[in-house]
Amino acid sequence: MFGEHELKTQFIKVGEKKIHLVEEKPGVFKYRRDEVEVLFKGDGSKLRILPSPATGFGAKLLMIDFGENVVIPPQEELEFFLSAPIEVDVKLGDALIDHFDISREKYALYGTPEVGAIARYWKSSLYVSEPGDAVGVVKLRIVNSSKRWHEIGHVLIYLKDSVMYYSENRAYYPLIIVDFKTGVPEINNTGEPPEEGLTPTKEPLPLPNFVMRW
Repeated sequence: MFGEHELKTQFIKVGEKKIHLVEEKPGVFKYRRDEVEVLFKGDGSKLRILPSPATGFGAKLLMIDFGENVVIPPQEELEFFLSAPIEVDVKLGDALIDHFDISREKYALYGTPEVGAIARYWKSSLYVSEPGDAVGVVKLRIVNSSKRWHEIGHVLIYLKDSVMYYSENRAYYPLIIVDFKTGVPEINNTGEPPEEGLTPTKEPLPLPNFVMRW
């Protein structure tokens, strides 16, 4: 699914989507996916199918609702996994020839109606190990460096310019750290791979921390 694919006549399944690559004549190919069609000349490059952050209609934040609360005592850490929505880039050389969503789109308001921001919304169960049936995954580390117990029931992930990681069959957001330094959760998209052996979609860089107030 994710990674490089030879230019030859074949079907490639990405989630529930199906890509059809056809060699029309030697060195000339047609790419099809739903209503999208692209004709291109091959030059020895490979087709690259890469995960992309679930920004939808330009959302900069992804809100994942746990559906239950996580409670952590003072001076302790806890790691777990969440499923997450992703989008897909299809590239040939330097050209982006297709982009599509393989997750159901939902949105939520983060903050107040007057000054809030629209966030991509997703509801996930909590997993102590990687969810086997999820295409998109977040590894979350909760750090309680305060002197009080704290609980959290959702997380906001900053998406703009975020790197993604992938294996052949799964996409990963960077490791996300939530730190209760002052009693208010501070979110850090570290840019770091959540597990070993994963391939980044671009140069990994950390993004600015932000405080989750709602």
